Amino acid sequence: MQPKRPSRDIDQMAERETAAYLRRASITYLECCVSLMMTHLQREEVATILEQEADMLRRLD
Repeated sequence: MQPKRPSRDIDQMAERETAAYLRRASITYLECCVSLMMTHLQREEVATILEQEADMLRRLD
């Protein structure tokens, strides 16, 4: 039988795993959005839009 972990450790592990899951889910969602854009727009249009979005994100405080 394994010793019980303190609830603080379990809470930290849960937070880390939740953050990792949300990161993976967000990346997957973004990939789906880009794929959808690629089916309806030219590659250069998609690149321009994504570059504009990236610039906007960089300017956020």
